[in-house]
Order: sequence, then structure tokens, then C-alpha cells
Amino acid sequence: MSNIISLTGDLGSGKSTVSATLCKILDYEYVYTGQIQRKIAERYRMTTNELNIHAEMHPEIDEEIDSTFKALNNSKKLIVDSRLAWFFIPASFKVFLKTNLVISAQRISVDKQRINENYASHQEATLKIVERKASEVKRYQQYYGVNCLDLTNYNLIIDTSFITPQRVADIILQEFEHWQQNPNLKKTYISPKNLYPTAFYKSWFSEDTENVKVAYINLFDYIVEGHKVVSEAIKKNVELISVDYSIDNVLFDNLNEKINEWEKTNHFKYLIYPDE
Repeated sequence: MSNIISLTGDLGSGKSTVSATLCKILDYEYVYTGQIQRKIAERYRMTTNELNIHAEMHPEIDEEIDSTFKALNNSKKLIVDSRLAWFFIPASFKVFLKTNLVISAQRISVDKQRINENYASHQEATLKIVERKASEVKRYQQYYGVNCLDLTNYNLIIDTSFITPQRVADIILQEFEHWQQNPNLKKTYISPKNLYPTAFYKSWFSEDTENVKVAYINLFDYIVEGHKVVSEAIKKNVELISVDYSIDNVLFDNLNEKINEWEKTNHFKYLIYPDE
């Protein structure tokens, strides 16, 4: 069984901080892509967003970044922070960290280490995050035939929006141990406050299921099944709930009305809405 943890996820999801925590606890080595990418961007006198756009027509950029990881499969005791580490190191424990777009924007806007990622506002940062994701998805699909946002690629998915890096690291360590006993392990933990309804109250208030199925579409998570479980978790201020990703069709009719009713029913407000 591999003892490599491959870590990827959203901008501002805490990958670097969590990786440092894991390395300290496990005494692992840290292989970090972001720093390599920023150095390349500096060499080209570009921002990281500009480098991503530039790389769409210049495959040597990705080749320079990715070549570091292709020879790591036989390594030991590694935390590998890379968008495609799960792909280049298929035997690793594959972790994806998700974060609300607004939280991501807030985090990267105040991160002084991101010298090429200075934004005038959280709104600008949010737009740039979406732009960068789209660029990366397009490029990786073109070069490798894979979708880095296909969440079925990962053994463990954690929403880091409202929990501490230490809490994230604790979950990873717990599930890493379970995965070493069961390599088919698949777990997803999402904040109920980041899940959007696809049904009106009258159709879900009497649900008796304990499972929550979610569809990930255009960077948002929609409840396919389990509205009542999610509603109760929000009211109890539960940090994370276990969900399963579903490929079921999602009903987007009257979405704004469903969201408005959901917020009133559960007495809270989303940080961002799908149509923004």
C-alpha cells in the first residue's frame, strides 16, 4: 500500500497549511507545485493567471511542472500538492479540498505570499478563481484527457470553508488510516451551508432517508436527495456532513424561488448564489 498522499483542491482551500501540518505529524517530505508555478510565472514576468492562459498554447509550461511528479510513484513518505498528482501517482491516497468561492477569494486576497495574485476586491478575486479553474480544466482535458474537477477521481473530499486546517488534517489522517485498510474507500464531507436545494419544502419535509446525494455542477453542489438531513444539519450548526456524489439529473426550474424558501426555512443566508 502506498504511503503517498496526493493533495489538490480549490485556490484558498488551505492546501499548503494542511500539507505542512501533515508533514510535521507524519514526518513526510513536501513536494509543492504552487511554488514552482509562481517561480515560472516570475521568470515569464506574468501573473499565475496569465501563465495559465499562456500555457494553453505552450505545453512546455505544463511539461516543466509535471515532469517533477512523474517519477514519484516509487517514493515514500510524501505529501504531494499538485493539481494532477492523483493522475501522475495513481496509487496515492487522493485528497481534494473544496472551498466556497467567497471564502477562497477572501483567503487569497489577504495572503501576502501570493505576490502574483493581488486583487482589488473579493469580487475580482472570485472572478479570477473561476477564470483560472476554467483554464486549468480546459488544458488538462486537452493534454491528458482528464477532468481535474471530476470528484470521482478522489478517495477523500473535504469542504474546508468553515473548519480549521488542523481539523482538515485530522480528517485526512483518520481516513488515510482507513484507506490503507480499504483502498476502495470514498468519503466526502461538505458543509451543509454550501449545499443548494433542488426541491421545495412541500416535497422534502417528510423525507425519511438518512443519505445525502449531491450533484456538482458548475462549481456548486446541489442536493439531489436528503434535503431534510441537510436542513437539520444547518439548524444544528453542524460543520460537515457526509454526502455521496450523484450523476442524477438536477431540476433547475424555479431555482431562485427554491433557494429563497430554503434560506427562510433554515434561517441563514448563502455567501454566494449560482447565478452570480
